[in-house]
Amino acid sequence: MAEPRRRAGRDAAETRGRILAVAQSLFAERGYAGTSVADIAGRLGTSKAALYYHFSSKSEIAQALLAGPLEAYERLTAGAAGRPAEDLLAAVIATTEELHELVGVIGGDPSLQSARGALVSRSREINEAVVAALAGEGPGRAGEVRAQAAYAVAKNGTLALLASGGGRLSPSDRAELLAAAVRALTATG
Repeated sequence: MAEPRRRAGRDAAETRGRILAVAQSLFAERGYAGTSVADIAGRLGTSKAALYYHFSSKSEIAQALLAGPLEAYERLTAGAAGRPAEDLLAAVIATTEELHELVGVIGGDPSLQSARGALVSRSREINEAVVAALAGEGPGRAGEVRAQAAYAVAKNGTLALLASGGGRLSPSDRAELLAAAVRALTATG
């Protein structure tokens, strides 16, 4: 009896994943406001009722999309103190890119104000954890300054390149950002 339940749980998770992927694609194509639950269900080849079984509203779908990158970031920062600085900085770049894309697609909708507020609040906490872990790489105030600089290079550099380059980073952009952030962290004055 346990196997059918596990399979059902796996199937539900896969279905939720497909819904989120289709919703993200439609939000990117048409905008959040220009996409309806019927559009999402239609693209999936299912009914609105089947979609509502997994998500109670379009807003809940958007909130789940925003939660994904933060959850990945939180998992990484949970053990941040023992992780290599390069891994943390690479995660900052990847997560910033993913969140930028999602916020750009659904960020302007007034119905998602509370989700954006929670996202900003949680992002600050996560950012502080990453900077604290990076500061562990160097002694005293100088280590903290270098950690803040490295974090700023990774996050703000990503945002600047995304704004000027069409919304996606190339692998070479990611590598250059990471190298610059690591240099900021390991700089000696």
